[in-house]
Amino acid sequence: MSADESTGVNERRDEEAASGQRVQEHSQPEGPGHEESEDTRVASILGDRVVAIAVMVVGIALFIYALGFPQPGQPEDPGTAALPLLISGFLVVLGVMLLFNAELGLFLPEPGTRLRTALMVVAGVVYTFLLTALGFVLATLGFMVAGLLIMGIRSPLRLVLVPIAVTLAVYYLFTAALGVYLPSGAIEGMLP
Repeated sequence: MSADESTGVNERRDEEAASGQRVQEHSQPEGPGHEESEDTRVASILGDRVVAIAVMVVGIALFIYALGFPQPGQPEDPGTAALPLLISGFLVVLGVMLLFNAELGLFLPEPGTRLRTALMVVAGVVYTFLLTALGFVLATLGFMVAGLLIMGIRSPLRLVLVPIAVTLAVYYLFTAALGVYLPSGAIEGMLP
């Protein structure tokens, strides 16, 4: 858009604002093929219901399975069933929330969400395969930069500082504070 065109657009917006008309920044596309069909909406609601019920069934099955875990030996020990019971409760609650969302449409995804989600899944799979070869630090740096780019972050400062800060903080938390070994990969011996 040239400077003359952008000036004309700004003048038109100023005139609309002055005359009391509502100025719309992002208008919905008009014309045939841009409205969501009834069949698509019904299929989406049905899919959400099926996934919601499946999540609740998995949560209930995990709860029943976790009840069979051995009891802890010490009274202050939460036991081996504590985490599976907690996760099963979360699954049931999330399944109920998804079921209500399917009915009421409270949390509809923004356009382009499916593509970003698919790209993040691909990035996560690639990260998993590169973790051992490159090591935690390099693989996590790459994964975080890719994730920020997929989410639309374009600021060079954020693309550099956030991955470095988070990666090093997590690395030192696990290695120094918790004593957990993380793969070093290509930079073995460079980090303490």
